[in-house]
Amino acid sequence: MFPPGAPPWVEVLEKLWNPGVWVFLASLLVSLLATPLFRWIALRKGICDQPDQAVKIHARPIPYLGGCAIWLAWTVPLAVYLYWCEPGEGSVGLALLAGGVVAFLTGLLDDLTELRPWLKVLGQACAAVLLLAGGVYWFAYPHLAWLPALNFSADFWFVWVFCIAMHFLVVIGATNATNLLDGLDGLCSGVSAIISVGFLLLATSLTAWARPEWFDRAVHYEHTRLIMVVAFALAGAAIGFLPYNFKPARVFMGDAGSVFIGYVLAAMMIMFSSRRILETGLVRFGNPRWFIGALFIFGLPIFDTGLALVRRIVNRRPIMMPDRSHFYNQLVDRLGLSVLGTVGLLYTVSILLAATGLLVLYIPGRYATAIYAGMGLVFLIVVWRLGFLRMTPEEKAAADRYLECRRGVPPE
Repeated sequence: MFPPGAPPWVEVLEKLWNPGVWVFLASLLVSLLATPLFRWIALRKGICDQPDQAVKIHARPIPYLGGCAIWLAWTVPLAVYLYWCEPGEGSVGLALLAGGVVAFLTGLLDDLTELRPWLKVLGQACAAVLLLAGGVYWFAYPHLAWLPALNFSADFWFVWVFCIAMHFLVVIGATNATNLLDGLDGLCSGVSAIISVGFLLLATSLTAWARPEWFDRAVHYEHTRLIMVVAFALAGAAIGFLPYNFKPARVFMGDAGSVFIGYVLAAMMIMFSSRRILETGLVRFGNPRWFIGALFIFGLPIFDTGLALVRRIVNRRPIMMPDRSHFYNQLVDRLGLSVLGTVGLLYTVSILLAATGLLVLYIPGRYATAIYAGMGLVFLIVVWRLGFLRMTPEEKAAADRYLECRRGVPPE
């Protein structure tokens, strides 16, 4: 892949990235070819997102089913890779692909029939169960030597209950966060590509650091090589979809795409949380630092979802009710930024968060956790000072119109 005589670090990247680059190119090609095909199918079948002049304010109906192309572009190259290159990842790979099918179908059914919120959560939970069945589980419970009352061993029952609860929280939280981020042309697909590249670089750093033939280390993060390929596949699928989704969008990914992307990102975050000692083969607590680093990289969807939930609670609105309370909505509605300007700004924020997540490799986990909490607090203070937590009368009226549309009352 690289010319002879390249520097040693380039040779390391060639060993780590060689299969993943081909998966990326295959995913990119499938996404570029499949997206217009599914757009044509959506137009023929009348599967379009209808504007309501309340929450959905696009000028004309936009076809859905872009998520079908993203799912196909991620699934097919990854399945081929797992079959031909990594047969040893059988159970993990099968669980990852099966969970992707469940997440994708959950979102697709919501696009076609508008599932009740609890049914969407149930589908996301089923995808999380499939990951558990394949041996992919959150296991980043920290060592708390400074707090003996909570410094449990790996086989203590509280640790397993806590880890399983965190496993479901990560999957359900991430799938909903990416779903909520899909509100501007090109935003969710572009940010997802940035997050995928961030996860790729984080996994690359961990794998290079832990390889005993290159470095004198004995700890192996068992899923990092698979994370790299999964990240390559998702980046290719998202980038291939982006030209059709960038303003003015010709196709939307719908919940089929956003829920599926959230599931894949959640699976990678979970895979960052476990490690295996090479000499014994025993699983030990993963270093929480890598999981915190992944949370930094995934920070934009988390902060945006947090703002929307706090704003709905403060204004006594239903938590599950869609509205224009998201960070990107308010940058457009209140500060007057253009859609392209807002998307570009949030791309920049996502890149900065990804860079910060990679720097977490070099600081202790407890300090990284404190920095992350501090960033969340600063974000909350900034949006409060900007007035983003208050709903204007116009916004309340728009939310009421949306509820009326859901009840079948035609708009005036």
